[in-house]
Amino acid sequence: MKGQGPALEKKDETKGMNHSGIPASQSAITSQGLDLGIVIPFLEKYGGAERYLIECVRYWQGKHRITLYASSINEELLAEHGIGDKVKRTVIREYFTGEHSILLNALLLPKIWREEIGRHDLYHTHLWPTHLIDLRPMVWFPHEPLRMLHDLSYEQPVEDVARGAGRIIHTYPKYRYDDVDQHLGRAYLAAIDATDQASKPDRIVANSMYSARYLEEVYKVPVKDVVYPGVEPGLFTDLPVDPNLFVTISQLWLHKRIHLLIEAIALTDDTQLAVIGSGPEQERLQNLCRKLGIEDRVFFLSGLTNKELSLLLSRACAFLFAAIREPFGIVLLEAMAAGKPLIAVNEGGYVEVCDPGFSFLLPPFPAEFANKITYLQRHPEIARKMGLEGRNKVMDYTWKRAADQMEGLLLDTWGNSLSRRPVRENVDRRRTLFGIQYYLWYGDGFGEAHWNDDLRTGYVDDKPFIGYYRSDKGQTIEYHFDLLSKMGMDCAILNLHIGEDGANYRELKGIRNVFDIARKTNSPLHFALQLVPGSEDFSQIENVLRMIRSDFFGHPNYLHMDDAPVLFWFWSGAYDADRGLFSVISDTVAPVRNIAVSLRLPSETDEQKLSFRFFEGFTLFSPLEVTEEGHWSRVWSSAYKAAEKAGMRYRVATVSPGYDDRNLRDELRARNPHRFVPRKDGSTYRDCMEFVENLHEQPHLVVISTFNEFHENTHIEPTLRHGELYVDMTKEFVERMKRKWGDA
Repeated sequence: MKGQGPALEKKDETKGMNHSGIPASQSAITSQGLDLGIVIPFLEKYGGAERYLIECVRYWQGKHRITLYASSINEELLAEHGIGDKVKRTVIREYFTGEHSILLNALLLPKIWREEIGRHDLYHTHLWPTHLIDLRPMVWFPHEPLRMLHDLSYEQPVEDVARGAGRIIHTYPKYRYDDVDQHLGRAYLAAIDATDQASKPDRIVANSMYSARYLEEVYKVPVKDVVYPGVEPGLFTDLPVDPNLFVTISQLWLHKRIHLLIEAIALTDDTQLAVIGSGPEQERLQNLCRKLGIEDRVFFLSGLTNKELSLLLSRACAFLFAAIREPFGIVLLEAMAAGKPLIAVNEGGYVEVCDPGFSFLLPPFPAEFANKITYLQRHPEIARKMGLEGRNKVMDYTWKRAADQMEGLLLDTWGNSLSRRPVRENVDRRRTLFGIQYYLWYGDGFGEAHWNDDLRTGYVDDKPFIGYYRSDKGQTIEYHFDLLSKMGMDCAILNLHIGEDGANYRELKGIRNVFDIARKTNSPLHFALQLVPGSEDFSQIENVLRMIRSDFFGHPNYLHMDDAPVLFWFWSGAYDADRGLFSVISDTVAPVRNIAVSLRLPSETDEQKLSFRFFEGFTLFSPLEVTEEGHWSRVWSSAYKAAEKAGMRYRVATVSPGYDDRNLRDELRARNPHRFVPRKDGSTYRDCMEFVENLHEQPHLVVISTFNEFHENTHIEPTLRHGELYVDMTKEFVERMKRKWGDA
């Protein structure tokens, strides 16, 4: 396949593009950049796939928020190409070794990586098998399919292994072959083949038209986008050419057919071949040179710097390449940039950019190669003219051009994904939202976590209808979803405690299950996290905030208000006026709607000194505890008005059915003069509701405290003692308020 593919036609290249090569329709949405997660299995060696990724990131790093994920990351390699600190690096699970590692790395490892990768606007994955990570939206740039399943399946040599005849198989990113029993190897490949097509990325991008057709054949999906690799033409220096010196650059695997080039050199006189690269075939190739009597004319070099490679290539007469069906071959572009004619096999992706003016494309026969090697050796002026023509042609293939084209495809994919996503409810501030405090800290059965496991903090004397449940259990969560929907709740507030060791693992597991089940069941409910900070190590709080931002804010069921995610804070007042904490959390969570659910009253005059304008809403967690019953309405009204006068954006009110923590043996609670506020068969709850009904300024949010905090007896979940009284009262209250405020 020769000539330029559609992606290279200049009349198409700039159509609908802005000056950066980005589709004009996407230019508006890139002003803040994408949060881009880029995954490559291995970012250690300097192969073509790694080079492609690094060059793109070099051009993108100032425009997008980028996180690089790889099982190994070579920092020197990134630094050499100007990848700065703005690009975040995350090392993911390393490759398995030992028995069955081929299968584990092909099938299990991508699913482990999926659990380790954070939430991003878009995922750009490189190489096989990153498509099996199956995060959306995803643009997969495979470079090539798993070739040992397809065109290289019969290129693996037979060897003697422990259990008889077997095969040696190359599995990326290993530097050596795997020796496997023949039958076991077939079983591995059959299992891999059955899984390979299970995941369908949103877009597959090829590095050549040849690769696109190959990928379509394997994955049975159209591959319409081709972005050729690039080169930096100005990196190469002109030096006096040695007409006897020829160069190839390649990893030394069997399918690279270096042996063909060695045999061609043996058919010529006075020529030398520099083989730049390393790999498991080196010893065999050196033995071949000895057998052919040319060990003094073939040199194996590895570990060269870019400068050393450039100098050696500049001295060469021509560049040789003989790989089997190469998907593209960036090294040929580099040879063109160095002004070298090409002698290569007539197969693979690179032939699409080759013209007869600077390249000889040949069948894979040593004699054919030897003929052209001798021709250029004896006609240095023709070699020079061919090199100049190749150098002129390669100016169309820069890394900036490749990066811009790939960026345009990423932005287009992200834009298309927005139209396919469920419409996230964005709360109109003219509409009142009803939310409820929901706890996910309960263990499996009486005596387990928070079910009378600790009389100081976990005494429970009112049994829920469904028994002593485990919070993270799917049936429990779905039962609670039904109750929340029955009551007309818009959202649930999920508590997450942060201690010296970070996020509470039990609550976090329950929270993840809530979001997963909400997605799977297409629940109309929304959820927001409420952080309960309890650590003096602010880095722990910062880490949890980053995790929440990465893992939850982008979920379609996460609560947003005025186009930003909502984050609640259980605010005891212990961190008031602590600039250190507020500096950390302000930098980490912006832009977020932060709302305090507090144990103290907001200050009309001093709130700025206490919380530095961090909170956009402020409400009492337990309004029944702040004063005696006779003063409830006055104090609640004062607190409601104080938050607004302090400049907060959202008006928030809380209702509660009662309070009783007298059975808890915590000495700190003894200071509370309002440890027991009786429910009075719903009368207390009704008093709270009437206060909300009589507010002159309609609230943006009404919080019910709580659904299932049994230790302080603020729960409204159905129980043996109260039945469904409080669920029914809540349902009637929400319906009544929506009618009154025109939200029904």
